[in-house]
Amino acid sequence: MGDDITYFLVLLFFAVVFISQALILPAAGSKARHKELAARLKETQSNLDDESRSLLQEHYLKGLSPLDRKLVSVEAFSSLKKMIELAGYDWSLSHTLSVTGLISLCTAIVLLILGQFWYVALAAAVGIWFIMYFSLQKKIGDRLAMFEEQLPDALDIIRRMLQAGQPVTQAFNEVGNEMPDPIGTEFKNTFNLLNYGYDLRLAIMQMAERTPTVSMLAFSSAVLLQKETGGNLSENLDKVSKVLRARFKLTRKIKTISAESRMSAWILVLSPFVLFIGLLFINPEYVAPLYEDPRGFTIVSVGIVSLFIGSIWMRNIINFEV
Repeated sequence: MGDDITYFLVLLFFAVVFISQALILPAAGSKARHKELAARLKETQSNLDDESRSLLQEHYLKGLSPLDRKLVSVEAFSSLKKMIELAGYDWSLSHTLSVTGLISLCTAIVLLILGQFWYVALAAAVGIWFIMYFSLQKKIGDRLAMFEEQLPDALDIIRRMLQAGQPVTQAFNEVGNEMPDPIGTEFKNTFNLLNYGYDLRLAIMQMAERTPTVSMLAFSSAVLLQKETGGNLSENLDKVSKVLRARFKLTRKIKTISAESRMSAWILVLSPFVLFIGLLFINPEYVAPLYEDPRGFTIVSVGIVSLFIGSIWMRNIINFEV
C-alpha cells in the first residue's frame, strides 16, 4: 500500500512539473527559439575569417577556469555553460555542476535515511537537475524579455549621441552608464571590448551571442550594415526603434486578448491534479483504486500523456511569435 502510493505521488509530482513547464516556458521571453534568428547568427559567424573566429574563441576561453575549459569541450557541458551565461549569472560551470550534484546527492541520501524506496530517492535526485534546468530557462526568458523591452530606449540614447557628433563607441558607453541591467551591462561590456581595440563587428557579434533575440538581430544588422555600406546610422536606428516599439505593442495586445485562453488552459491542465488531491483527503477510498489496482497506473499514465499532448496543443494555439 505504502509502496504504491509513494510511487503514485512521485509520478504525480513529475507530471505536474513537466506539464506546467510545457505552458510556462514558451511564454518566457524570446530566446533564439526563433530558428531563423539562430540560423542567421550562425551564418554571420561562418562568414568571419579564421583570424576573427580565433579571436572570438580565445576571448571566450580566457574568461574560463582551467577546469571549465576542459568541460566545455563536451557538447552537453558547453550548452549548460551557454545557458548560465544567457541567464546572466557569473557562476563557473564546475561550481554549478558541483553544487547541483551535491544537493542532488544529499536529497537522495536524506530520502533513503527516511525510509523511502531507492527509486524515489533516484527520482528526487534527477528532479533536482530538472529544477535547475527549468530555473535557468525561466531566468533566461525573463532576462531576454527585459533586454528587448529596454532596447528601444537604448537606441534612442545612441541616436541622440550620434546626432550630437559622438562616435558609436562613446554612445555604447553612455547606454552602459545610464541604463540598468541587463542592457546596461551588455553595452558596457561591448564598450570595453571596443575600447581595448576590438573590431566593431567582433564586438557586436559577441553581444549578439550573449543576447540572442530578434530585437538584437535587428540592431546588429543595422550597425553592421552601416559599417559595411555606409549610410545614416542615426536614421536607421530611429526606424529600428519605431519597429521594435510597434512589435512590443502588438505583443502586449496579443497577450491581453489571449489572457482568458491562457487561464482556461491552466485550469484545464491542473484541475485533475487538484481534484485528485482533494479527494485523497476527503474520500481516500474513492481514489484508492488508482494507486492500488495495476489498471489504475495504466489509466493515470495514459491520462498524463494525454494532458501533456493537450498542453502542447493549447500552447501552440495561445502563443504567437511576433
